[in-house]
Amino acid sequence: MAKKEEMDVDKELKRMSKSIDIQIIKSENSFDNLLNKLDDDINKAVSSKVKMFDESKDLTSKHVTTSYTDDALERYKRKLDKI
Repeated sequence: MAKKEEMDVDKELKRMSKSIDIQIIKSENSFDNLLNKLDDDINKAVSSKVKMFDESKDLTSKHVTTSYTDDALERYKRKLDKI
């Protein structure tokens, strides 16, 4: 009889561990999906910042290469004085 009870305990443990294993796999999949989404969000943010940096760099280089004549500066000063 002890042999029969031991086998039943083994079967019960296997049955219980099956549902736990399924839950572990589901949790792992969910965690992997969250990590993948986080990676995508990070990559999008980095790409956006790089694009903003490139645009800012272009604007800066345009500003530096723009030549302002004395006449243009005087017009800007008059406009600022009016404000």
